[in-house]
Amino acid sequence: MAAAAQARDLLEELGRGDARAREESWRYSKMALRALSQQEFVAAYTQAALPDALRARFDWPQTQGRRVVFINGAFSEAHSDVTQVGAAVTVGESAGNTYSLRIDGDIDQSLHVVYISVPSAQPSRWQVNVAVAMVSGRASVVEQFLGADGIGVLGCVSRRIDLADSTSLDLVSLCELPESASLYRLVDVRAAAKSALRSTHVVLGGRLQRLDMQVELAGEQAHLESRGVFALRGREHADTQLDVRHVARDTTCDILWRGVADQRARGIFHGAITVAQGADGADAQLSNKNLLLSPLAEIDTQPVLEIYADEVKAAHGATVGQIDERALFYLRSRGIACVDAKRLLVGAFCDVALDRIAQPWLREHIAGLLAPRVGGENS
Repeated sequence: MAAAAQARDLLEELGRGDARAREESWRYSKMALRALSQQEFVAAYTQAALPDALRARFDWPQTQGRRVVFINGAFSEAHSDVTQVGAAVTVGESAGNTYSLRIDGDIDQSLHVVYISVPSAQPSRWQVNVAVAMVSGRASVVEQFLGADGIGVLGCVSRRIDLADSTSLDLVSLCELPESASLYRLVDVRAAAKSALRSTHVVLGGRLQRLDMQVELAGEQAHLESRGVFALRGREHADTQLDVRHVARDTTCDILWRGVADQRARGIFHGAITVAQGADGADAQLSNKNLLLSPLAEIDTQPVLEIYADEVKAAHGATVGQIDERALFYLRSRGIACVDAKRLLVGAFCDVALDRIAQPWLREHIAGLLAPRVGGENS
């Protein structure tokens, strides 16, 4: 698994202080990466006790009986519950913290996969590899990445997702980390003919969060829809790297991300779309818009579009700006407090990237997490 090898290499480099800061794709995160490389990480304790407060954050009644939990990279049988998953889903395990998830048939309700970082007495690191095979049908998966505050933890999650012909996967990834934790996620996707991946990523918190997502639209009429929001404050740092390759004819992708940074936070978005020779009839759309809520916050955005085929529809655009002062003035003239007005405006700005989440309860949960991050109280 290529993603697993990349994650393992990064962990080894951090462990010996040889960070990837010289690589072009890390140029905007090199300071955060070098700071991590100065720490000495030990292997995380996989049998760490789970605080009740942390358990309450993923113990959702809507996903009872359909939950798989990993603690510091290791499968936790005690906290997992797959009694209502059914025969369509098979979870397997092999050596080296590598697991498989096989979906063969329709899943009416979401499967909940939880990755938890639990700190120890000294900085620690962990890695887990997950291979997802969509053999047939339609499925919904909700991923949740959580961490407890304390001594720094570096987690690496690598996933390989294979979509067979005419399959469909709806994926929601929710990352809510304390500022002391770091997370490196690699997602390697291959979509066969007439298959579809619809993903929504919500990135909150973290000393350094990095998402590397590589998607190959390998079969005719394969489709990718990527939505995402990062909302950062304090000294949080998030780096999103998307690389989409149209290989077959009549493939489509629709990428729409929103970013918000407050105080001294920093966000990075790099979205690259390549339409390869022979991928005629492709339709590729990319939009990334960002808001700065503080003069000390920073967001870097870089859309890239390369076309080597004919009869292609493609468009890309990116902006970094501030709250519309006219809209803010209008709301305040109607008696709405400044903080509440900012929260309404920024909330609406983010909602555009969240409107494809099918579960109303999950949209409400995410809105509650975003609300205190988008008010600009400390700008």
